[in-house]
Amino acid sequence: MINVTVAGRLGKDSELRQAGSSQVLGFSVAGDTGFGDRKQSHWFSCSLWGNQGAALQQYLLKGQQVTVIGEFSEREHNGTAYKELRVNSVELQGGGQQQSQQQSNQQNNQQQGQQNQQQQNNNQQSYNNQQSAQQPNNQHQNQAPAMNGGGAVDDDIPFNRFYDGQM
Repeated sequence: MINVTVAGRLGKDSELRQAGSSQVLGFSVAGDTGFGDRKQSHWFSCSLWGNQGAALQQYLLKGQQVTVIGEFSEREHNGTAYKELRVNSVELQGGGQQQSQQQSNQQNNQQQGQQNQQQQNNNQQSYNNQQSAQQPNNQHQNQAPAMNGGGAVDDDIPFNRFYDGQM
């Protein structure tokens, strides 16, 4: 058995089929090698058997980046060699249609949050303006003069008017 790990993009939306009493999810993954003029894409036909395939179908859409680990095999049909993977595990890596849709949703949520914050700031400013209009401008209204140079006097503290330094 040869296990292979392929990181790439899905070439088309996954397809769920019934195979006897089991379900199989089929999809194709393109993994790239090289760069520039020497870049090549290697296509793998993947099959994921059982309930896991049914659960992942909605997430495996064209353009989605995935990492697939599976048992490798090759078959030939009409002179063309096909690479196949019987998939053991799939990891979603992001990208594709879902990521762009999520980014769009995040941007909309951020804009909505900024609008809500601006509205809250406006409401707070309006409230502050109303409060300052209702209060008189006398800052010393609640302060009683202290004996030695101003400040508030605390009536709960007993003291003698002429403190001689002894208690």
